[in-house]
Amino acid sequence: MPRGFSHRLRDDAHCKVQHALRTKGIVDIIGLSEEIRLKNLAENVAREDIESLVLEVSQLYGAPIEFDEHALTALDLPEVLGPDNRNDLDKMLDSRTHNGDGTGDLLQLDRE
Repeated sequence: MPRGFSHRLRDDAHCKVQHALRTKGIVDIIGLSEEIRLKNLAENVAREDIESLVLEVSQLYGAPIEFDEHALTALDLPEVLGPDNRNDLDKMLDSRTHNGDGTGDLLQLDRE
């Protein structure tokens, strides 16, 4: 269901995106969204909803965007985060492709 935003929240998003473009040349979606959320706490809007608004506004201006380092915690990137937090199936599939065995016998079939 589409979320309706107040005029003040939309104005804040436009102003912050324009300011980021002028000063940095790139829009940090998560950082700006959190700033807008904190400035408008009384409206009780989730940061994820504000992120979608900031992303739409950034696209409207054709702005380059980035996601800060906190966004990496939501991704499954063991080479960045250190420990391998993939599930067992992903690990098994990855080991099969890196061992040179392209067939990947996931199902144990009798080959006679």
